[in-house]
Amino acid sequence: MADFQGQIAQKSGMMKQARGIVPLSSAKTHPGYPERKYILCISSTNNKQSWVLPKGGWEIDELIEEAALREAWEEAGIVGKITCSLGMMHDPRPAKTFQRTVKYVMQDNHSYMFHDSCIPPRAVFQYFELDVERLEDEYPEMNKRIRKWMTYSEAKEALAWRLEMVEALERSSILKF
Repeated sequence: MADFQGQIAQKSGMMKQARGIVPLSSAKTHPGYPERKYILCISSTNNKQSWVLPKGGWEIDELIEEAALREAWEEAGIVGKITCSLGMMHDPRPAKTFQRTVKYVMQDNHSYMFHDSCIPPRAVFQYFELDVERLEDEYPEMNKRIRKWMTYSEAKEALAWRLEMVEALERSSILKF
C-alpha cells in the first residue's frame, strides 16, 4: 500500500515527479586525479546504448534526499554523500499518456485544423550532486545496467538526448575542461 501511495504522491497532474543524482568522482574513486573530474553514467534499461543518470520516484515515507540516494544505490551501486541540490528540471518530452487534442475551427465556410501547442513536460526532476565514495559490485540492477565513468564532454554528448540531464550536468561542479 505504501508503494502505491508513493506512486500517487509522485504525480503532479500529468507530470511525474522524480529525484536524480549527478554522481561525481572523488579522491576515493580516482586517487591521483582531481576531484569531480568524472561523472558516472549508467545505461538505460530500455536501450543499453543510451546513457542516463540515476533517477526515479520515491516512497511515501522517504525524504527526497533519501530517495535520490536509494535510486543511486539501486541503479548503479553508488555509495556517497550528497553535497548540494541542483534544483528542479523538466523533462521536455511529452508525457507518455498525453494525447494531442485536434481542434477544428470553422471560418468563412472553411474548416481549419490545428493542434494544441501546450504540451506538458513528461516529468519534473529534483537533482542532487553527489560525491561518490565507492561503487559496490553487487546492487539491485547490476544485471540490467552498465556503468561508465565519463569526462564532462563525454557525458554532455552521451546525455544529449535527455535535455534535463544535460542541464543537471551543467549545474554541477564537474570540471568542465
